Amino acid sequence: MAAIPGATRTTGTSGGTRSDDTTGTPGAATGTVRDAGGLGVRLPAGPAIAGLLPPDRLPAPAAQVWATDPRLWAWGAWHAGEVRTAATEQARVVAVGQCLAGSAQMQADLERSARDGDWESLLRWPGAYLLLVLERGGRFTAFTDPAGQFPLYYTRCNGRTVVSTRATAVAALTGRERAPDTLALAAHLVCPAVPELVGTRTAFTGVHRLGPGEVLRVDPATDAVTRTACASPGPHADTRRDDAAARLREALREAVTLRVRDAPRLTCDFSGGLDSTSLAFLAAHAAEEPLDAFVYHHPEAPAGDLEHAVRHARASDAIRLRLTVGGDTSLPYAALHTRGRPDQPDPSTAVIGRLRCRLTHIASRGGGVHLTGEGGDALLTAPPSHLGEVAASRAVRRLACDALALGRLRRVAPAGVARRAVWLARTPIDRALHDLAAHLEQPLAHPPRWLDAIAWWPPPGPETSWLTTRARRELAELAGLAAERAAQARREMPDPGPGPGTRAALVELLGSAQLHGHLVDVARPLGVWPQAPFLDGAVVRAAMSLPVPAKADPYTVKPLLRAALAGAVPDAVLDRRTKGAYAAEDYRGVRRAAADLRVRLARSPLADLGVVEPTRVVADLDAAAHGLAAPFPALNRLLGVDVWLDGLGTAGEAP
Repeated sequence: MAAIPGATRTTGTSGGTRSDDTTGTPGAATGTVRDAGGLGVRLPAGPAIAGLLPPDRLPAPAAQVWATDPRLWAWGAWHAGEVRTAATEQARVVAVGQCLAGSAQMQADLERSARDGDWESLLRWPGAYLLLVLERGGRFTAFTDPAGQFPLYYTRCNGRTVVSTRATAVAALTGRERAPDTLALAAHLVCPAVPELVGTRTAFTGVHRLGPGEVLRVDPATDAVTRTACASPGPHADTRRDDAAARLREALREAVTLRVRDAPRLTCDFSGGLDSTSLAFLAAHAAEEPLDAFVYHHPEAPAGDLEHAVRHARASDAIRLRLTVGGDTSLPYAALHTRGRPDQPDPSTAVIGRLRCRLTHIASRGGGVHLTGEGGDALLTAPPSHLGEVAASRAVRRLACDALALGRLRRVAPAGVARRAVWLARTPIDRALHDLAAHLEQPLAHPPRWLDAIAWWPPPGPETSWLTTRARRELAELAGLAAERAAQARREMPDPGPGPGTRAALVELLGSAQLHGHLVDVARPLGVWPQAPFLDGAVVRAAMSLPVPAKADPYTVKPLLRAALAGAVPDAVLDRRTKGAYAAEDYRGVRRAAADLRVRLARSPLADLGVVEPTRVVADLDAAAHGLAAPFPALNRLLGVDVWLDGLGTAGEAP
């Protein structure tokens, strides 16, 4: 079998195992290859795994994952242990990401699954990973992790199925690398909370993404390709908070402890907030030496984290607080050109300066595995739409109490909160999609308010006016088609599916997983491997098992996390009710970069594609530069798409 940089292998047919670790070299080359149709293509920069089903040879730099099986190929510089493999006579598996199971466990479980044909049992290994199963008879099966952190991209081309861990690889192998899906890009800009609009579509026309907790099966005997849900995380009505808290505590401790045990070098974010700071204390308890923990602070535009981080770090001699000081080069919108080409549009491109500032400081202390709190907000907070589920359950007293408390906190009429909740409970998702179509045709004149979020999704904001008339019309038509599909599904299936609060939490979880994936790409050349224990499969399942309304308490921030980590993390950490606020940096950054942004927007490829009207974007940009309210998240998404489009057709996507 060929050596994969960073791969760990386990092989055997009768219980014997062998593990080999090799380390890749950064900056893997790209190469011209020939696909099945004889078209010369250029592989994108890795690391990546790709497959052609039925198989066909791919020249260097790609190398077969298994010497005797030409279906899967890999290239690029992987972190050590980022690719785990095991094999029996009946099947081979590849776990891509952060599979924390021991080699003996992987081998034993694979042998049992090969006998029983139960591949889903392999999804319970600790960590988070994409699992690829290759059976001796030729069948290929792929399972994504519950959060969607490690996706698989796929398409059909010339009678075969092409799969890869990178969309750019699928696009390159099928001649689609210069074919952006403009409608998917428009939906990403103004409707990121409505994945129902585009389904499996990606930024490349014809390239699809396997969603969180889904399975893709390719059967060579019938030439059939099927995609189905598999063990998607969700609430159980009879789950009690104490039980969910106990499972969450156990899952988080295992997630952190295994990383402390396996990583030669481990560091952690330490913002002083609940998520990253809690993980740092768990890691400090498990580590044998003091833990380097990092907090970012911009002296001219403080986010409010430093004071909390300093105070919490004093609670443990095992935590060494490291201060990362920001400056002009770390402001938002600085040096956008340094992002390189991400695999898919990356909204965090707007803050690439801050990311590089933080990651460079971490790398200077030795690099290695770096824990972040990404995913905690999605798993542990209840979106405003949870009130619709409260109303649907006819919990009148609970709804009245929550409406009163939230009305006071948000300074809105409690009666209005209750009315919105009841309206949401009576609104099926297909009707909401019809309403979305109307909002796309006639955009709001003001940003969505908190009350607007008591819905299946907040209505599109003023940034919708950035789109051309044609783009808005086509998006509205897409929403109408989605509404028809949802109505048909509702007629055919009595089960209504996830409620609005649960659905919103899953959408936010996927967004967190995607952002974390972009962070991993940015950090890779620096020798830093960010990992997010909150995105681990066991952690996601534990947190999502509790119905979303049970995670809500107007007077307590993240009550489930507080119950799970009481005694393991200082009370002062769990008592914090605020989050770091980066608005001051946003405004400071947009003022300094306004001239460059105007030039970029004037020549934006999005305008050439007929997606946006640059003058409308510039008007909102100028308003932001003068300190007026502005849709910064939408601007960040637009710039992420713009940078991605700039790189179409290039040889690789240097992070």
